[in-house]
Amino acid sequence: MPVLHHQTRSNTRESTPASISHASVHSYRSGTDSSYDAPSNNQKAGNSHSRSNTRRSKQSGAASLKSTGGKDGQSFIAAVVEGRGTGAEVGMCFCDLKTSEVILCQIADSQTYVRTLQKLNLYEPVEILVPTTTVDSVNSKLVKIIKETMPSTTITPIARRSFNDATGLEYIKKYIVKEGSASLLLGIPTKYFCLAATAAVMQHIEETRHAVFLNHSVRFKYQICSGSMVIDCATARNLELTMNLSSQNDKDTLFGTLNETLTPMGARLLRSNILQPLTDERTIQTRLDCIQELSQVEDRFYALKASLKILIDVDHLITSFIQVPTKPSVKHSEQRINHVINLKHTLHAITNVAQSLGPCQNRLLVTIHRLLTDPRLEKFSDLIDEVIEKNVVLEKTAIGIRHQRCFAVKAGCNGLLDVARQTYKETCNDILDVTNRYVQEYGINLKVQFNVTMGYYYTTTVDQLGGNEMPLVFINVVKKGKSLTFTTLELVKKNAKINDSLTEVYLMSDKIVSDLSSNIRVEIGALYKASEAIAMLDMLLSFAHQCTISDVVRPEFTDTLVIKQGRHPILEKISSTAFIPNDTYAGSANTFQIITGPNMSGKSTYLRQVALLNIMAQIASFVPAEYASFRIIDQLLSRICNDDCIELNASTFMTEMKESAYIVENATEKSLVVIDELGRGTSTHDGLGIAFAVCEELIHNRSLVFFATHFQELTTTLTAYHNVVNLHLETEGQKPGISYKYRLVKGSAKEEHYGLSLAKTLNLPHYVLTCAENVSLRLTDLQESARRHSESNRVVSRRRALAQVSIVVGCFF
Repeated sequence: MPVLHHQTRSNTRESTPASISHASVHSYRSGTDSSYDAPSNNQKAGNSHSRSNTRRSKQSGAASLKSTGGKDGQSFIAAVVEGRGTGAEVGMCFCDLKTSEVILCQIADSQTYVRTLQKLNLYEPVEILVPTTTVDSVNSKLVKIIKETMPSTTITPIARRSFNDATGLEYIKKYIVKEGSASLLLGIPTKYFCLAATAAVMQHIEETRHAVFLNHSVRFKYQICSGSMVIDCATARNLELTMNLSSQNDKDTLFGTLNETLTPMGARLLRSNILQPLTDERTIQTRLDCIQELSQVEDRFYALKASLKILIDVDHLITSFIQVPTKPSVKHSEQRINHVINLKHTLHAITNVAQSLGPCQNRLLVTIHRLLTDPRLEKFSDLIDEVIEKNVVLEKTAIGIRHQRCFAVKAGCNGLLDVARQTYKETCNDILDVTNRYVQEYGINLKVQFNVTMGYYYTTTVDQLGGNEMPLVFINVVKKGKSLTFTTLELVKKNAKINDSLTEVYLMSDKIVSDLSSNIRVEIGALYKASEAIAMLDMLLSFAHQCTISDVVRPEFTDTLVIKQGRHPILEKISSTAFIPNDTYAGSANTFQIITGPNMSGKSTYLRQVALLNIMAQIASFVPAEYASFRIIDQLLSRICNDDCIELNASTFMTEMKESAYIVENATEKSLVVIDELGRGTSTHDGLGIAFAVCEELIHNRSLVFFATHFQELTTTLTAYHNVVNLHLETEGQKPGISYKYRLVKGSAKEEHYGLSLAKTLNLPHYVLTCAENVSLRLTDLQESARRHSESNRVVSRRRALAQVSIVVGCFF
């Protein structure tokens, strides 16, 4: 094998193509360069010593094992079309260009398009296709809402004729994987709007991406909206489910807290579950049983993690087999060889995962094991071993990947292929001889390096020249510090000859690999199912991992929300101090809970904690508490942030009113609502009136509501309703300032002038604080005087009325 390390040319030629996976290949410069040290004059050719700088590079086609699901990972193109009738019937199609998965949805939505927006937020498409007739149209309410909710997403108008349901059905019949297609094809023909969206997406991909799918190779899924919790875009943002509001990353989020997945498939599934939690208790309990079993057997737990850690993105790998460019090239031929080698590695890793799952008893784990031991996967391995060298493994260096592509196909499959590879080997060895000749002739210790762009080239240091000029044979000299990079005309010719040989190798290998890929595509459905099984297993292992590192408890599901010593999952992870837990109780007798307390006492944190723990329970994760019982909810609504929206020219109060209107319109008995300080964006009296009206409406529809406020009047007026309870965050007054306990206790907050107490801890001038205190106390006295005066007037009026009644009664007698 023609690896450029120090050995004699005769020994090099004795290497066989089968030895490629064990080659001593080193990388340089972040994986793009490979190098070896040529011997100096006093070194013998047979005993030369090599020095190499090594760094790892990414394997071509392999994805990062830890997927965040953030902006960098977006690859969805969506199409949205609305029916022209009176009802809001919306059809959607999402196509993932990386995984070649197509999601179809048709929703009978409300006028606020809550379900439609949830789906768009779930997949975060980089581009949304809409009919041209809906853009800038007075009646295009849906497009306007999408632009307001997702301002960073590209809205692309295309011709209305592209949204053709008959064409969409033809695309599905043409591309769908045969296995399991009968059930989809039975019900999908009547879903006219999602079929129309499918036609638009497929045509757009063919026209703009210059790629087509192979027949019967794409996985189509039709998703119904029932069976999952509705979390609108604002709530997902307010609760920081997948994106942190301050740092704009996914680490300090619920996703980042729970994400211990080892594969990109598992991370994608986790993100999808967080944004769309389950509402089916039976499914949740099955997952919880599975997590409990995985966390109890330590050896199996670590064996599964070790097996998953070496897996690459299987969905991405499937796409490489079924999606081909319209104009094939040499680059595509060499990539196809990489894909087959990646599949060989993936199948071996899947076998290891299946072996570790063997003893499991949970029915979900048994199903995963069955999917991973599909006989067709073993058939794929046999087909690959017939063509590809058995000891070929994934290479990490640039030169190693090139050798891997060259010698992956077994010798003897094609005579001309073997001749081209022999030419490649001899040319590489000739470079070694030429380098030794330069070293002996010019007395310079040369280092041969490699990168994908330049091929082989030389480097040395200024010190090696000893003050002499660079010999004229060396050209294209580039100096960087003390390092010199250059080449020679002879080396340029050798690189060109190597490239010609590699082109022949790739083209001749491509026919063999193409036939192998065609045989694999016939049963590609087995890989799709294996990928789904691995994603589910990876997510459940991530939840089980939380059980081993945190004090968590398995949630129960009843008609009452009970959390004993619950903790905020995100803050507990990122905070350097111990988090103070709190209890939560909400049943049919106290569905509306008013939480009061000073600024910074922890009201917003408590609201978010309740919502996040409910989400964790409904995605089948254990929760940080001593005991937890949840009521399964079908919708989570929130009003937390008070930020202005500059993009939409909306003030804090306008945003408040929009979100409040949305909550009032959509809240039901099965909803969980968290509201933080509603009404503070306008005048005190108007804000109090609006807050009271919203609270009264939510009390009547018996939603489960946690309402944090500074309006003390609400704590007295709303207690007339039997299902309202007052709670507050405990504090203690001290000079100066307030001592925060962060404990939730019964009753409303008694602390007065807590704003002044907090201001005293800051660097405000003393005379400013004194003036503020005087004004505050004066206003309080005036308010109290007005109240007393109002009470005395009422007493006088009541006595006068009684006196008049007495006079009238006396007249009759």
